[in-house]
Amino acid sequence: MVLQAKSFAVRRRVPAIAILAAAFQMACGHPSTVFRLSATPAAPVLAPPGILEKAADRAVLRVSAPAGKGACAASPHGLTVQRLRSAVRVTVTRDAIAATTGAELFEWTVELEKQGCIAANEAFHLAENIVDALPLELARRRQLLQGRTDLRSVQSLNVVAPVMKPGAPTGALADVISTSEGKAPGSIDVEVKSNPAVIGYEVDWYDLVPRDAGPGFRIVPRSAETHVGATVEHPAVPTVSRFAFGPDARWYELFMMTKVSTNDFDFVVFSAPTPEELRRRDADFQRDAAGFLKTADPATYSVLPHGTGINAYMRVRVNGTLLDLPPGNSVQQAIRLSKAAIDPSTVLTGLKVQKLHDGKLYPVEWDHAGDQILSLTLEGGEEISW
Repeated sequence: MVLQAKSFAVRRRVPAIAILAAAFQMACGHPSTVFRLSATPAAPVLAPPGILEKAADRAVLRVSAPAGKGACAASPHGLTVQRLRSAVRVTVTRDAIAATTGAELFEWTVELEKQGCIAANEAFHLAENIVDALPLELARRRQLLQGRTDLRSVQSLNVVAPVMKPGAPTGALADVISTSEGKAPGSIDVEVKSNPAVIGYEVDWYDLVPRDAGPGFRIVPRSAETHVGATVEHPAVPTVSRFAFGPDARWYELFMMTKVSTNDFDFVVFSAPTPEELRRRDADFQRDAAGFLKTADPATYSVLPHGTGINAYMRVRVNGTLLDLPPGNSVQQAIRLSKAAIDPSTVLTGLKVQKLHDGKLYPVEWDHAGDQILSLTLEGGEEISW
């Protein structure tokens, strides 16, 4: 494949973010062991576990620190860090978090990692804990979390690739006629004219699973399904290994590269051993995509063949069954799209929702006199049952 650097536009597949204010009053004077969802329909607020009433506008987090005296600079909007003996103390205030964008938050924590203020591979973890430090309006919380653009364990990858005739030469698999924004957030609809050598297609699912040791993930195949004519088969693994990264790969990012026009593009997934290195490669890739791919270690990235599509989904469990949903879906949509496929209002009485906080599941409490829980946006990893 010959790449022209000057013709590339690189797009990360996440929506833009904005700023909203947040306010909340807790009803208890001791740390909560649940998520609490307010009953205010106009601006619902979610309070994570561990929140105290007196800490509704200020929270202090402790993070382990590496040996040495790495810089611990405050964020541009006043999130402060104080180095202790074996840890750093991060102070989160409502004013600071209200003035911070999601991109700024994650860039700041990555910079702390780069400077040696916090331990390697802790940047993303710290940023998510900062989002969970104070009660926030759901819209504001969602905007902050969108600052994290890497792939993570609550996500899955869906790859759709052409199946070629045996012995067919590699090359252009399809002519792209047009592309448009898909109905689901972050997705793209593509209209193509297939190469005559294409005889079918394969649908593969991959999961991001935690590594056996240390932070980060591995991309592992979950299932494969081939369609050739009227024949459908389910091989044990995908027929092509798409993500054979090196042993140091822990963090991943998905990009779409537009070459000559919006109808001519490829997808790239690249990896890194630390969040700081992922952001550095992110910047290098966006600055000169072709140059990056020419000089980078082939074990650190994967370019999907032209004509192959990929989408990132959020994974949740509904009544014990894994469900892959496009980003931005709610509890209500998850119930409708589950095997039960029923009216969500009919299960409110027995409905239970659990969300992830610092790697563990916690129940969500809400006012059962209303149905506010149904509009709760899913962040991935939730468990829903009734």
